[in-house]
Amino acid sequence: MDLSHLGVRIDAIIGDLVMKDIVLTRRKHSGRLTAPKKVSLSFLAVIIIGAIVLSLPFSNKKEAASFLDNLFVATSAVCVTGLSPLTVVDQYNLFGQTVLIILVQIGGLGFLTFLYLFLFLARQRITLSRKLVFTEALNQNSLSMLPRLLKTIFIYTVSIETIGLIFFSMFFIPRLGALKGLYYGIWHSISAFCNAGFDLCGSTSLIAYNTNPIINFIVPFEIIMGGLGFIVVLDIHDKYIKEKRRSSSFSWRHLFGSFALHTKIVLMMTVSLVFIGTLLFLIMEFNNPLTIGKMNFVNKLVVSFFQSVTTRTAGFSTVDMYSLNRVTKILMCSLMFIGGSPASTAGGIKTVTFALVLLLMRTTYRGIEETTVFQRRIKKRTLVRAFSIFFLGLMLCIISSSIMLITEPKQDYLNILMEVFSAFGTVGLSASVTPALSIVGKCVDIILMYAGRIGPISLMILFTKRSHDKNTKEFKYPDEDVLVG
Repeated sequence: MDLSHLGVRIDAIIGDLVMKDIVLTRRKHSGRLTAPKKVSLSFLAVIIIGAIVLSLPFSNKKEAASFLDNLFVATSAVCVTGLSPLTVVDQYNLFGQTVLIILVQIGGLGFLTFLYLFLFLARQRITLSRKLVFTEALNQNSLSMLPRLLKTIFIYTVSIETIGLIFFSMFFIPRLGALKGLYYGIWHSISAFCNAGFDLCGSTSLIAYNTNPIINFIVPFEIIMGGLGFIVVLDIHDKYIKEKRRSSSFSWRHLFGSFALHTKIVLMMTVSLVFIGTLLFLIMEFNNPLTIGKMNFVNKLVVSFFQSVTTRTAGFSTVDMYSLNRVTKILMCSLMFIGGSPASTAGGIKTVTFALVLLLMRTTYRGIEETTVFQRRIKKRTLVRAFSIFFLGLMLCIISSSIMLITEPKQDYLNILMEVFSAFGTVGLSASVTPALSIVGKCVDIILMYAGRIGPISLMILFTKRSHDKNTKEFKYPDEDVLVG
C-alpha cells in the first residue's frame, strides 16, 4: 500500500474541509439577504429596469417624460396600481405599452413567481434556498405544495386571462377592428386580472362604457378572480373534487365546511365587502347627478357594484372620482385600505388582516382569552402580525397624508386622502390629483405604492438589520400590568 498517496489524499480531504469551513464562516457573517429582502428587492429591480426602458425614445410617441414620471409609471405597473401622472395611450407607443403590460403581469404574479414558474416549466431543479424565497413571496409555510401551487398559478392565470380576452375582444373588435381590438383585449384582460387599473381608453378610463354589460361583467369578474389568492383557488379546487367524489349527494354546505380556515375567511370577507360597498355606494350616490343620479335603478345598481369591486384594489373607473360626494370618498378610502386577499394580485392590508383585527376587537370586547372563528383558534403571533400590519399601514397613510397636505396646498384634503389610500392600496383611483403632484408628492406616492405591494412589514425588514445569531439566548422577564385606555 502506497502510504504517500494516502497521506496526500488525507491532506486533500482536510484541505477541502478547512476551505468549506472558511466559506461557511464567511457566508455566515456576510449578512446574506433574507427571503423577505429578496422578495422586496426583486420588485425594486423590476421597477428600475422598467423605468429605464420606458424612458428610452423608442418607447414614446412624443418627447419622453421625465425619469421621475417614468419611474412613477413603472412603480405603478409593477405594484399593479394604475395611478399615472400622464395618459398612457397618448405618451407611449406600441412598444412602450407592451413593456408596461409586461411589467403589470410580472408585478401581478411577482417576479420571483415568474422566475420559478419558468424553471418549473423548463423542468429545472429548484434549490431549497430558492423554494424558501418562493414560499415567502406567497406567504406560505409549506414546501411540499410548491409544485402543485406553481401549476395552479400557471393554469389559473392563463384560464382567467383567456376568458377576459374573449369578452374584451367581443367589446373592442367591433369598435377598433380585428387586430387592434385583439391587442386591446389582451392588454385589458391582463390589467384587470392583475388588479392594475391601467387602460388604453384615455383620461376618462371606462366612464363612457359605464352601462355596457360586457364591461360591467368581465372587469369585476377578473378583479375578483385575481384578488382571491392562488392558495384559495387551489383549496377550492381540491375540496370541490373531493366533495364530488365523496358521494352522489353533493352538498355546498359540506363543501364550505371542508375549506381551510384561510379560504373561509377570504370568501366571507370578499362577499361581505362587495355587498356592503355596493349598498353604501348606491345609497350615498343615489341622487348625485354628476355620477349615477340620472341613471335608472338597474344601472345605478350595476355601477355601484362595479365601483365596490374596483375600489378595493383595481382602479378602473366608470364614474368621475372628482364628482363623488365627500362621504363616498371616505367610504372608498376605507375599501382601498383593506384591499384584496393574501397571495393574490391585490394590494392593501388584505382582507384576512382586516378580519383578524375585527375578531381581536370582538375578543377584547367580550373579555375572553382566545380569538376564535369557524370553530378554530387563531394563534396569538398571527394576531400580533395582523395588528402590526394594520397599524403600520395606517400610520404610513397618516404620515404620507400629512406630508402631501403640506406639499400640495392647492388640493382638497379629501382628494389627498383618496390619493394616499389609493397608492397604498395599489388601487389607482384618483380625483385628478396625480398629474398635478409636486416632485415630493410623486415620491411619496411611489413609496406608498411600493409599500402597499410588498407589505409594510416587508418594507421595515428591507431597511432594518435583524440579528439571526442562534447563540443569542432569549430571556423571559417577569410580567407586570400597566394601565391602558
